[in-house]
Amino acid sequence: MSRIEQDSDSHDQLSGGLGVFGLLRELMPYFRGDWMPTLSVVGLVLIHAIIGRAVVSVLGKAIDLGVIGKNIEILLKLAALYFVLEVLQMSLQVGIATWFARVGNRVLFRLRDHLVAHVQNLPVAYFDRVASGRIVTRLTSDTVSLTELFHQGLLSVFSSCVALITITIAMSLISWKMTLVTLLVAPPMVWIAFLLSDKILVANREAKKHVSAINAFVAETVSGVRVLQLFNRVLLQRNRFEALSRVYRDANLRTVSLYALFHPTVSLFTAVTVATALYAGGWIASEGAISTGAMIAFIFHVKDFADPLRNILEKYQLFQNSVSSGERVFALLREQEDHEASDSGNLGQPFGTVRFEGVSFRYHEELPYALDGVSFELPKGKTLAVLGRTGSGKSTLISLLQRFRDPTRGEILIDGRPLAAIPRKEARRRIGVVQQDVFMFRGTIEENIGLGDPQISQDRILWSAREAGLERILRMRPGGLKADVEEKGANLSVGERQLIAFARILAFDPQILVLDEATSNVDSETERLLQAAAVRARRNRTSIIIAHRLSTVQDSDLCLVLSQGRVEKFGRTTDVLPTLTLAEQPRSEA
Repeated sequence: MSRIEQDSDSHDQLSGGLGVFGLLRELMPYFRGDWMPTLSVVGLVLIHAIIGRAVVSVLGKAIDLGVIGKNIEILLKLAALYFVLEVLQMSLQVGIATWFARVGNRVLFRLRDHLVAHVQNLPVAYFDRVASGRIVTRLTSDTVSLTELFHQGLLSVFSSCVALITITIAMSLISWKMTLVTLLVAPPMVWIAFLLSDKILVANREAKKHVSAINAFVAETVSGVRVLQLFNRVLLQRNRFEALSRVYRDANLRTVSLYALFHPTVSLFTAVTVATALYAGGWIASEGAISTGAMIAFIFHVKDFADPLRNILEKYQLFQNSVSSGERVFALLREQEDHEASDSGNLGQPFGTVRFEGVSFRYHEELPYALDGVSFELPKGKTLAVLGRTGSGKSTLISLLQRFRDPTRGEILIDGRPLAAIPRKEARRRIGVVQQDVFMFRGTIEENIGLGDPQISQDRILWSAREAGLERILRMRPGGLKADVEEKGANLSVGERQLIAFARILAFDPQILVLDEATSNVDSETERLLQAAAVRARRNRTSIIIAHRLSTVQDSDLCLVLSQGRVEKFGRTTDVLPTLTLAEQPRSEA
């Protein structure tokens, strides 16, 4: 089994399964505010079912009183009544479908809204272990499957259950003996049909796991297509896709085979029940215990009995498919969100001093510590340059400050207050980070600076763009701030994306700045602009910089050298700088 499929097994299903009733129970909270329309639909379904039985009774009476009794007047009246009942039944059907569709859409809107909000609040560790394609599947195709449950399954099954009850009562009113004989064949046929349905559920689960694996694989392949083409790995990746696709094809074929057995089983049930009703009805009618019209009405009832039962069994397949999707959706909803601090006092004070006290962190229990007993203090308004080779813990330090992760041991303090006690939203608003790999959204330069924050005016966005040195870029691009930005900033250079990131920081005006300084893979002019933007961004702010240039270290007040997650050196830059070894110097200088 591939790594993708193993991951699917771990995160796709709820342990023990959910089941149809379990799924409905999970969906109940999303019906809030729609109980009255739902109860109205229930009432209309009951009226619709009663009218359906009345239509059949009118047909029986028309045969007995109008045809056999040769009473044209009664026949015409019953024909008119039959027409009125049919029109009323069709009108109710339209009303029921419309009302329930509205309720269903509102319920699913709340579910989707909750699901997206939940995903956005999941810890970064979840996204590290679960492929993005799998998450997209939960938010799209699995919720669509639940939409089909509401639009095609739930109302239909409920209406069919009510119809079965009313049909059974109507049949019993004609002849309880015929009803008993006819229904004796139902249990074994229903048991066989449900047995097949359970097997189809298992097959559907397997198929959905495989399609989820395919989605994850395709998402990863599209994201890394440049690397695949550069290293001529396209054919290898295609072969891997074909292997996943074959497994999915085989799983689908197993499902199709079970469906092929299911439909003849339901048709056989219909044939057996009608044949039994004809035999029992003929035997009882021969004794004069039932009229011809009643006999025909009974046969119609039996025929109508088979239709809702077939509908329930067929829609049960849709239910099974929806249960499989629902299990995956609610498994995602049960993932624990980031624990949020409840204490929000004293947040009006500006942030300044940063202190690490014996901070240790590791990404997994089996892995070594990425940071081990790190302690230092950065006074308010000062700049700290952080040095270290690859794997020394610099990126982990940034991640802890952003509260994407929390320390395994030790504590981070901001002005003497534990960072863990500050709500994440507040901490991230006051601690701004500029990373080397800047993410750009599809939209405009203006939207990528302000990120849709209504508190950031267009004037401030324009000011921050000028402060960051974006004037030349704005002049070169048609539209200026309104210039288009492609997905992930594909139409922007590395340096341009960095400058937009600085403009973003200036627009949001954080009190503490964490900067992963841009490397030397930019031209000299852009490098000059980046350095100037960095200086302006650091002005009057407590700053932590992952330094890649010796000039940056020289401009800092303090210097921290990390080695294998531990503090190797820390102190004033003028004291630390002369002691730096060749390996400890910024790589662009070394």
